[in-house]
Amino acid sequence: MSWTHGRHNVKSGVLLTRVHFADWQASDRLFGNVQFSNRFTGHPYSDFLLGIPTTASRAFSPLRFDQIRWSYDVFAADDFKVRPNLTLNVGLRYELHPGWSEEQGRQALFDITSGKIVVPDGSLSQVSPLLPRSYVDVVEASKAGFDSSKLLRTDRNNFAPRIGLAYRPWGNSTVLRAGYGIFLDIIPRSLSAASSAPFTIAEPSYTNPTPTPAVVFPRVFPSSVGVTNVSLPSAVRPDLRTPYSMQYNLTVEHQRWSTGFRISYIGTNTRQGEWGFNINQPVADARRYIDKARLFPTYPGITYVTNGAGHQYHSMTLEAERRFAKGFAYQLSWVWARDIGDLERGETPENAFDRARERSVWLDIPTHRVAGYFMYELPFGKGKRFLSGAHPVVRAAAGGWEITGVYQYYSGQFLTPQWTGPDPTGTANTSSATPAQVTIRPNQLRDPNLPSDQRSVGRWFDVGAFAAPTTGFFGNAAKGVIKGPNSNLWDVGFAKRFDLGERVRFRWELTATNFFNHPNWANPNVSITSGVQSGVISGVGDVSSLDASGPRSFRMGMRLEW
Repeated sequence: MSWTHGRHNVKSGVLLTRVHFADWQASDRLFGNVQFSNRFTGHPYSDFLLGIPTTASRAFSPLRFDQIRWSYDVFAADDFKVRPNLTLNVGLRYELHPGWSEEQGRQALFDITSGKIVVPDGSLSQVSPLLPRSYVDVVEASKAGFDSSKLLRTDRNNFAPRIGLAYRPWGNSTVLRAGYGIFLDIIPRSLSAASSAPFTIAEPSYTNPTPTPAVVFPRVFPSSVGVTNVSLPSAVRPDLRTPYSMQYNLTVEHQRWSTGFRISYIGTNTRQGEWGFNINQPVADARRYIDKARLFPTYPGITYVTNGAGHQYHSMTLEAERRFAKGFAYQLSWVWARDIGDLERGETPENAFDRARERSVWLDIPTHRVAGYFMYELPFGKGKRFLSGAHPVVRAAAGGWEITGVYQYYSGQFLTPQWTGPDPTGTANTSSATPAQVTIRPNQLRDPNLPSDQRSVGRWFDVGAFAAPTTGFFGNAAKGVIKGPNSNLWDVGFAKRFDLGERVRFRWELTATNFFNHPNWANPNVSITSGVQSGVISGVGDVSSLDASGPRSFRMGMRLEW
């Protein structure tokens, strides 16, 4: 609804949303799955011809998963013309996004207080009879202090104010703009589905014994495997908050010489971001994993999802833009940015109890980004500065030429070193005295980034700047300490227009991507335990932010217009 009165233009609205998500989530092993190798005859195809699989697996019939949620959003905003040269925009949005409910009550989470799986009230009958209750018990939500149907309590404190201004302090050639707003995450967290415990219990894959196989076609699975696999659902903070971001900017724009100039500060952050950590991880020290106390000694790793992650982004943008005039147009911008954060949704820290250790420069936000284009019609021929009065044949040959170019430059990504070996911290899950193989960050001894004149595709960074983690400790190397290769790209086009009378034109064009054939290298191998491949760039990469990252290529086209 809009209402205009005097210097006010008020807009308000309501958004009521119902979302229904349905999925059978059928396993690819639903009708059985067998795989062959050289386990029995020494040749995989011979095993296949004899009908003796190496492994056999099967899955139970799927359960339909029906999730429903409602969202309720209201907003009001006022564009207030304070003065002819000053406009304010003030608004407020309120969002209520209750969590998902499942029609049959088939969703679950793990309760870290009781050590049990929690399901909605009335859903115990949906629990698989194969679930070993002696291993993990299941309780209804109300008895464990959770919401009876959605399990997670609704965050009702989602107020999102907005404010902005546009101000012309020195006439129409200069404009000052600023804005601030809070933006809430739209979709609440989804819990473990019907395709997982405790509603569906996976049967483990069966390995055919040697030298006498138990499974030979036409039998495709043994009569019984005796055990089942039970994976615990994730544990989630019962009063999980809605993540939100604050976005703010300040811009000055000025017009001069048929060109618009802009300088902007742009900032954004994330607050109450969701992150997960293994709450069942033991402390890091020199002892073996099997010798350490854990919160739940009989369970493997348990991911606990809570709030608190976030990031802080700052950037400055300089831009100049000239609209097409007198046969020439261009735009050029430079962004200087830095983003510092810890974990995104779905990420987990190496050390479950030290999220601050994950705080670093954001890996895929370049420090410098330059982008621009130009289009220039050569000043020859009819109606142009030169040769406009020449012979028609001369005008036709010299006129109608156009040159275009697009340029993009990105400074390198921030890369994280990796070390692979036996777990030095005693925190990786294993059932034996032999440490599990892990890939974690190493110790950093010095700056790994080589001077530009020493970098090469065969040695992009100093591998010797890193060492294996000290026994009992995680490595001290931060994320993003290696600077990847820069990327720059020129795309160029040439075109010629032929006027065939008043209403018909013929256009010929030749375009080239990566015109200067500059290699945009892929990121190097960041594993310091890859031997001679460590620090090596193996080719040009997939630079997704560029139009093309491969070798120079041409395209020619012709077009008739009327």
